[in-house]
Amino acid sequence: MTQYTLPIVGYGTFVVVLILFGLCTKLDGDSTPTFTEGANGSVRRSPLPFSTDHMMGSYGMLMDATAMCVMGFGFLYAFCKKYTWAGITFNFFICGLCFMWCQVCTCIVGSIFEGKFAKAEINIEAMIGADLVTAAVLITFGVVYGFASPTQLVIICIIEPLAMKLNEHIVIHFLHTSDAGGSILTHAFGAIFGLGLTLGMGTKAKNIPEENRKTTYISDSFAMVGTIVLWMFWPSFNGALLYNDITVQQRVVVNTYLAICASCVTGILTSALLHKGKFAMIEVQNATLAGGVSIGMSCSFNVAPWVPVLIGGLAGALSSLGYAKIADALEGLGVMDSAGATQLHGIPGVFGALAAGIVVLATPNSYNQYFSRETTWTDGEGVSTGAQFGMILASIVVTTLISFVVGVLNGLLLRIPLCDKVDNALLINEAPFFELEEEEETSIEMGLKNGIDI
Repeated sequence: MTQYTLPIVGYGTFVVVLILFGLCTKLDGDSTPTFTEGANGSVRRSPLPFSTDHMMGSYGMLMDATAMCVMGFGFLYAFCKKYTWAGITFNFFICGLCFMWCQVCTCIVGSIFEGKFAKAEINIEAMIGADLVTAAVLITFGVVYGFASPTQLVIICIIEPLAMKLNEHIVIHFLHTSDAGGSILTHAFGAIFGLGLTLGMGTKAKNIPEENRKTTYISDSFAMVGTIVLWMFWPSFNGALLYNDITVQQRVVVNTYLAICASCVTGILTSALLHKGKFAMIEVQNATLAGGVSIGMSCSFNVAPWVPVLIGGLAGALSSLGYAKIADALEGLGVMDSAGATQLHGIPGVFGALAAGIVVLATPNSYNQYFSRETTWTDGEGVSTGAQFGMILASIVVTTLISFVVGVLNGLLLRIPLCDKVDNALLINEAPFFELEEEEETSIEMGLKNGIDI
């Protein structure tokens, strides 16, 4: 294709999203003005009074979750020296497109299951939900980091949110499994979708130039900034949707805080254990966050404080072990995962769901663990802990199947001529996508010739 493939496909997609946005969305009732007529025939607007359980109370948490997507993932994906600009820019682009498209997906999936068309309401809650879906796409981007072209990323941004909303509806409304922080609905889904995507695309690790995979002191420092942003705001990511139940929201924040503190400790310690007393930066950047992933499903549970500490601690150690040992094994099997999303999101996500199931089995009357007032379990009528555990296992299986199968099909679709492909010699190299000053190009070439990391 030509050098204008991305603008053509991108603008075409934007126009379609804009049209569907107009057809499928509307402002919610609290955002539209209401008027009352006075005694003398005058008309005045009736302001909505402040309420402690109104969703605007979660605006701060919405911004935290959005900062995680835009800044946290963005800087985290600046780790490769030859893909720093691309990692940040493509991450930013995905956020903008998915934040809008997710609202349309909500309408489409909801209308399918309800059997009638109903516009999705745009409000703070919907925007938080879009953050959770967008995070899954960003996780997938981490898997295909450096070998998916911008045009291919546009196609991924359209297909994956639809598949995720479909899976979310099945897990929540049919399997009655609540996953407040998205251990499987966001994290595992995004990672497994990415693995299926790489298999469908046919990208092989052996084709990636080793020079392009290197990091530098500066690029790793940028990535560490992303880690810190994600680490700080993770409690908001898990608890933002629970604005109407302050008891549960506080429990989510506390449990997430404890779990991610624990993974920070064990992730770093395990890295030192596996590397003869020294730290591997990829493990410091990623495994320290595994507690936030693993506690996602059980963060709303009413458990003793040591439980999230244990779950987060185990997840941090497991994630570090994954980066040190499992990553190379996956590449040996022909599975490529550039940013190690499998080790940060996939494995800890599934582990977190299994841990939540064990907690349910070990807790009497554990139907009280589920925060959603819409699920069957909150009624506690004839629902055994074994049945709940079975539903959690079923949710893991369903999520794995939907994400992997749709990911493979999406990868096969990306092979069509319409989608620009990245040449093997330019994998994890941003040079084809950015205008570089002549001095910068020369300095980079000189640095490579002299073996200097820029």
